[in-house]
Amino acid sequence: MDQHEFLRRACLEAEALEAFLATGWLVCSSEAGGQQFTDLDVARAQLIHDLQHDIGVNDEGIGVILDLIDKLHGMRRTLGTLLSAIHAQPQDVRERLIVGSRRAMMHYYSSQAADPEELQQRGQDASDGDPQGS
Repeated sequence: MDQHEFLRRACLEAEALEAFLATGWLVCSSEAGGQQFTDLDVARAQLIHDLQHDIGVNDEGIGVILDLIDKLHGMRRTLGTLLSAIHAQPQDVRERLIVGSRRAMMHYYSSQAADPEELQQRGQDASDGDPQGS
C-alpha cells in the first residue's frame, strides 16, 4: 500500500511516520512508485503509537520492546523451521530427539532450581506436550 493508504489505515499523521522511519522503528520498501507498506507495518505503527501515547513508554523503551518483538518473531520462524525438519524425519529419529530434548530440559531445570518438587512439576509440564507419552 502507498503512504497515503498506510497513514489512513494506521491512523497516523505524516510527521509520526517520518519519526518512525527516522528512528528505524519502521522500515518500508521503496519501489518505483514510492514507499510501500504492508499490513504488518500498519500493526507495528499502531503498536508504536499505543506504546507512546497510551502507555507512556519513552523512545528508548520503545526501541527495546521492538527489538525484543523482532527477536521473538525470528525465534518463532527458526523454531517452525526446526519443527518441520524434525517432522520430516523417520519416527525412530523423532523419538530419539524427544528423549534427548527432555534430558536437556531436565539438565537445564536442575541447574536452575534446587526444589525437587519444582523439578518434578517441570518434568511433568514438559511431558504434557508429548502426544506419544514417551
